[in-house]
Amino acid sequence: MEERILLVDDESEMRKLLRVCLSPQGYLLEEAPNGEEALNKITKDHYDIIILDIMMPEMDGFELLKKLRNHLDNQTPVILLTALGDTERVVEGLRIGADDYMVKPFEPKVLIARVQSVLRRSKKINKPNETYIVKDLVFQPSRYQVSFNNNVIPLTKKEFQIFQRLSSNRGRVYSREHLLELEWGMDYEGDNRTVDTHIKNIREKLKATNYHEPIIETVWGIGYKVLDEK
Repeated sequence: MEERILLVDDESEMRKLLRVCLSPQGYLLEEAPNGEEALNKITKDHYDIIILDIMMPEMDGFELLKKLRNHLDNQTPVILLTALGDTERVVEGLRIGADDYMVKPFEPKVLIARVQSVLRRSKKINKPNETYIVKDLVFQPSRYQVSFNNNVIPLTKKEFQIFQRLSSNRGRVYSREHLLELEWGMDYEGDNRTVDTHIKNIREKLKATNYHEPIIETVWGIGYKVLDEK
């Protein structure tokens, strides 16, 4: 079955560029020139991924993304299109629930790789208590346990929760703010350094168990991700 992609951008030239990049890959592409039309399409049809521009008149990408995550559908992957150097908007989009982002202008091959990666991740969503393996690490969510070569890595419950969140959504970037909100709740009064400390502890405990393969990557100025498997 061919995968369906919705392209949402108020600039016709950008939609044309996206179509030129993605059509040869065999995707079924539909377009929406604004948030309202995109919303109408999303309520009527299923899409495997949405490529969404942030800067649009009337209903911008953030407003559409909020409606998508809070009211309509919490599963369809979303890649945001953003301007160069717009870090704050990227962080906000990831916090709301975007799966990835592309900075304009972009290389077509990078866009294709990002789309393929996000689609691949969306098909690998693990059941909450299912044992799974990521880069030779064995995750057992029902026991809050990660092991390597049959050696249990002594993570605290919160460290495990963060690591599981990242590992079960490989390649997806999580901002520090989003991780705080997900794992500590919206009422938590600590700061972003709490997340950094937990990530540092996870890395040190992995090394202490003789696991030296790169796995948690820092996305500078934004947050963290677990490297996607090729």
